[in-house]
Amino acid sequence: MNVLRKPWYASLIIFLIWAIVIMKVQDLPFVVHHRPLSQFTGESINFLELESMIFFSGAVTYLKWWHQVGWKGLNNLRNLRFLWLPGLFLLIQILLVLFAGLPSTRILMFVLINTLIVGICEELLFRGILFHGASSSFGIWRAVWITTIIFGAVHVLSGFVSGNFNASILQAFYAFMFGFYMVALKIRLDTIIPGIIIHWLWDYLIDLTHFNGYSGIWVESTLFYIAFFAYGLWLLRDYIPKRYNDRSQTKYF
Repeated sequence: MNVLRKPWYASLIIFLIWAIVIMKVQDLPFVVHHRPLSQFTGESINFLELESMIFFSGAVTYLKWWHQVGWKGLNNLRNLRFLWLPGLFLLIQILLVLFAGLPSTRILMFVLINTLIVGICEELLFRGILFHGASSSFGIWRAVWITTIIFGAVHVLSGFVSGNFNASILQAFYAFMFGFYMVALKIRLDTIIPGIIIHWLWDYLIDLTHFNGYSGIWVESTLFYIAFFAYGLWLLRDYIPKRYNDRSQTKYF
């Protein structure tokens, strides 16, 4: 199909098929996986997310986009220094998990598997497929905003599930800030693999800190998420258009 030769249209088709056919719209706010572990009583795999991962992998394989979406190794190990902020967050979360107490080993394993699948799905879709499509048509800087806004907007829809739109708007704000850093990280590292690992551990530890109703100050700290956004801006300083930063060594795409 000619439309599949245009990455932006192909990426939108993939997103719409996922949203309408797989998630069936009402389940679109996949962020509901951030829930107390008391709701994991079924101890089962999240098959919606598993189907999503299979679909995304199949689409990327068919389009031969694995390299374009960033499914490749790290070129320069020195760039791992860009991970210090999420590393700090994860360290604090580990301490909170140990303080709050752990559920059974069986539940730990199911949550680990489910959050890993979610991390792969979200990074492959937003920082991989959609970012590749948007950057191919609109350039890197606009693609950053397009994919970050979509990522935040999807989280707003969790209000239809929970009925609490105030909480979903705040959650979308956090997702926007986090997503901005994650796409900046993908650009600087030229791979989504570290982002998948961070996203997986992030979700896993947050879910564990919610066990027994404990969240901790860092889980919902607005200033902490703003720090992620600010650091993302710093990582992308060379990509900011000249009209916004006359002193930068601008790169145009």
